[in-house]
Amino acid sequence: MTLAVEKKRSIDWNARRMPFGERLHQAIEYLAFKSVNANALRACETIEKIVSEQKKFQFFRQFFPEEWKNSKASFFKRGYYQNYSERLNEFFQLVNEKMFPLFAGWDDPDMEFEHFYIFSLNLDLCCEDIEYENLRVSFALGLLFLFRDEEIWEFFENNYQIKRQDFPEIDESPHENLWHLKETGKVEIYRNLFEIVDHSTGNVWLDTVNCRDYTCFEWTEDNIILLAENYREATALLDQTAKIDELFAESPRAVLLDLISLWNDARLPEKTERLAAIRQ
Repeated sequence: MTLAVEKKRSIDWNARRMPFGERLHQAIEYLAFKSVNANALRACETIEKIVSEQKKFQFFRQFFPEEWKNSKASFFKRGYYQNYSERLNEFFQLVNEKMFPLFAGWDDPDMEFEHFYIFSLNLDLCCEDIEYENLRVSFALGLLFLFRDEEIWEFFENNYQIKRQDFPEIDESPHENLWHLKETGKVEIYRNLFEIVDHSTGNVWLDTVNCRDYTCFEWTEDNIILLAENYREATALLDQTAKIDELFAESPRAVLLDLISLWNDARLPEKTERLAAIRQ
């Protein structure tokens, strides 16, 4: 009879042993796991949490491979956000710094990020008392077309000597051809302004209203990519509105006439019209 001889395992002397502190935190996690899972319901909840953590580790490796490779953060020790390990805290921090502002408005160490909300980069119009003095002038210009409020005209008259009677009346609705114009130069940045103040850009970071319609997100690949791409696009659109501030500083009347003409007639004013507006 031939006896099977178990092959002796070779020792990998170069293998790194888990540091004592990490092994200690792992043991504590295991004991906590054993202590709270005395029934099937709690066990299922714990398994769901483990699966959720593994998904986030997968996204860490996928979106930040170099940071994952070089990370020394613990898988077991709790981080600043105490419901998560140091390693997941590092992942959240990378998302916040390199993809989109995950932490905006959330500074509670007990915060849960299983489902998370985002804060709009746009101006809330439904609940806030708007102080026009504190707005970028481009936003105040845009609100003229949304509200046509006498208070906004007073703001421009007091600060820029622009009077309502010196300009054409703003139509209640934009010209139907406005949205079909080729997006170039001033037409593009002015039209983007109309969409931003109206919260109709199609971008989740600009169309969300914080006090009314929070959008809840889960950790999926599609959501991470969507939020990162939308955030880049949103910041680019907001940067474009800063160009309107610069143009307005140079020639306030001309810029306002541009906007009214584009809104009412889907065209920029003729040179003679602009000159007449500037000279008033």
